[in-house]
Amino acid sequence: MTKEKWFLWQDDQHSPARNMAIDEALMESAIDLPGPLLRLYEWSTNSISFGYTQKFERIPQEGYDLVRRPTGGGIVYHQHHFTYTVVLPPKHWIVKETKPVESYAYLNRCVQSALQSLSLTSSLAQEEIPKSVDRAGMVCFVTPTRYDLLSDEKKIAGSAQRRSKLGMLHQGSIECEGHDFLNAAALREVMPLGFEKIIPCEFEDYSPLEMIKQRVDELEKDKYLSSKWNQKR
Repeated sequence: MTKEKWFLWQDDQHSPARNMAIDEALMESAIDLPGPLLRLYEWSTNSISFGYTQKFERIPQEGYDLVRRPTGGGIVYHQHHFTYTVVLPPKHWIVKETKPVESYAYLNRCVQSALQSLSLTSSLAQEEIPKSVDRAGMVCFVTPTRYDLLSDEKKIAGSAQRRSKLGMLHQGSIECEGHDFLNAAALREVMPLGFEKIIPCEFEDYSPLEMIKQRVDELEKDKYLSSKWNQKR
């Protein structure tokens, strides 16, 4: 079987606004990237990100730097999380040939495989979020949905997506609290291996920062640091 060529960006820690600006700039530039991209990154401050449709007044305000994501989902506390982003060009088979819910299953199996290599067994959730849950203020890791990863019946990893004619942005988060062996160093090593096993693919190190930096600066200042975006109704 021929392996796909993917690209790996071992990115640094950034502020919440810059992390989201980077992800949006990557999605806008997906067609100009050399291929599918996996970005691994962290957060430089005590941060909360929250979903595109959530209500700002329902988000905890004290002690956190806040940012609204360009994707959906619930409130995510990032102090004990490791995060990743997958960016796919619009003609990639996952975008063209799978429904959104199927692509969640596919990409989350990659994460599942990575966690398995660290001897953490998980399963893909099969139930949707109950209709009784108020999504405007829900906490992501308290409320699993279909194809999130569960370990000992608790959510261990979740994700959210945005698709457009430019490509697909998949943002994921892994809960590290309570597992000493789950840390940034370990996950940076095994995440690419999980994708290589499931896709299958092979990675080449790559940083698109110079290509997108001007757009990242614009998005950070004009969108993700703005109350108009973060507090929108």
